[in-house]
Amino acid sequence: MGLSCGARCAKGFLVTFNLIFWVSGCFIFAVGVYLLVDKEKITLFHLIADPDIGYALDQYLAWALVGIGGLVFFGGFCGCCGAIRENRCLLVTYFIFLFLIMGSELAVGILSVIFQNKTLTRLGELSTLLKEEYGIDGQLTEAFDFTQTKFNCCGIFGPQDYEGSAWMTQDLGKGDAVAKTCCILTNGDHLDPKPLNSSWCQSDKPTESSQFRHEEGCLHKLEDFLRDITILFVAIGCGAAALEIFGMIFSICLCKEV
Repeated sequence: MGLSCGARCAKGFLVTFNLIFWVSGCFIFAVGVYLLVDKEKITLFHLIADPDIGYALDQYLAWALVGIGGLVFFGGFCGCCGAIRENRCLLVTYFIFLFLIMGSELAVGILSVIFQNKTLTRLGELSTLLKEEYGIDGQLTEAFDFTQTKFNCCGIFGPQDYEGSAWMTQDLGKGDAVAKTCCILTNGDHLDPKPLNSSWCQSDKPTESSQFRHEEGCLHKLEDFLRDITILFVAIGCGAAALEIFGMIFSICLCKEV
């Protein structure tokens, strides 16, 4: 017996939906890979990494996006085959995949908010980390230098974070008051910073240093970075989950008719 008009419409919508579904899967996969391989993101993640696990919590969510993108490819294949061949078993499998993917995407969005709040409470501790590890731990030193260069800031709360630091007491800066990346640079390279005026940048006279040194701390800039990442995860998680609802509806409608 042929399919009813409504079932044929559901079949057509399901095939069309799967094309959109595959595109969304490619996008989710690409975002996850981008967050894991982009050098700037990796460097900033070093700065906010959880000390107990050695990675930023958002990096685990990025891996989750990569996995979800892979599931979308397989689930979309089941949906297309089930719709074209009008196979109830494949349609049921497709429905289950959509349900699991939707749950995973919602979990990513919810966890990103939880992780953001957890990380934000630790950002103030970076001032202590700078005092103890800047100039000693190469990876953290590069992360601080990159942050200061990228966001045009100095220290976490300000240049005063360098006072009494191991970097200063051990004379790792060779007499400098702040890191060179705190200065206004001519090249913008955190690995080889070239201050516009090094003498005045390192001056202990505020009237001189304020003209060639960044006086604002990096705390608020890092908070904005974390919020932007969270918004990205929430938008992907909730937006893609809403998309799955349509696929579930179409698959149920078609499954009842075949």
